[in-house]
Amino acid sequence: MHVRTGLFKLCSMSNHSISAVAHASAYARARDTITRLLAQPDLSLDELATEAHISPAHLQREFRQLAGVSPKRFAQMLSKERLLCALRAGEPVLEASVIAGLSSTSRAHELVLTAEGVTPAQVRRAGEGLLLQTALVETELGAMFAAWTGQGFCALEFVDDAAALGAARQALQCAWPQARYQEDTRAIAERVRAVLRGDTPHAAHVRASHFQLRVWQALMRLPAGRLVSYARIASALGLPQAARAVGRAVGSNPVALVIPCHRVIRESGALSGYRWDASRKALLIAREQQTIPD
Repeated sequence: MHVRTGLFKLCSMSNHSISAVAHASAYARARDTITRLLAQPDLSLDELATEAHISPAHLQREFRQLAGVSPKRFAQMLSKERLLCALRAGEPVLEASVIAGLSSTSRAHELVLTAEGVTPAQVRRAGEGLLLQTALVETELGAMFAAWTGQGFCALEFVDDAAALGAARQALQCAWPQARYQEDTRAIAERVRAVLRGDTPHAAHVRASHFQLRVWQALMRLPAGRLVSYARIASALGLPQAARAVGRAVGSNPVALVIPCHRVIRESGALSGYRWDASRKALLIAREQQTIPD
């Protein structure tokens, strides 16, 4: 009788309660998976699923819904951060690969190319041998600090005062501490003005996580005048639950206009914020809207 009563109580639970219990269980499994990956990033999906007592497909789907990435991608992100920390600390590539839990230096090369767009040796050199051309350019939208690597813009920021300019320079030097810097106002000013005119597509040469790159590449495919919401970008990336993560990636964009983060708005149609001032975002959108044929 007691068992029947218990079964009846379970069956009579509301759908909301069952959903809450299922969500809590999924969250607990995701948390346990993260804990295991922190200790051992090379665990396979099958091994993780066996420990969680669910199928690999179930774990993959559940983890992606909660974390925004697959267990494999999460493990790669952990290994990448360990590898980069070791390389920046001066460890040789082989030793850094061991610290990161990678099987070989070729795995380190593959991982960093995928996630950062540069090789492990380049990360370790931190810009050594790289010449960055920089300039402070006055434009109709305000002063802009720009830096060019020879392959693309690595920085393009609006700087409205001396503090903002100092912060932009410091961020660039932190990213590329061993690079050489050359002030070249004439050449860089022409590149910046070409961006403002919308002449042709321009290149961005940035260091970023795999997720940031996906978001920024999606933005660079947007035509001028086209607006998109954070949620739509997340859905286009196959990660409909990752709208907030998309927002963080958009907000961390170091190359204004070339990576057109000003074209991202809220689902409601509200403009939302802009790291270089919301009123400037509105002006940029208005300028581009004028170029759209009726």
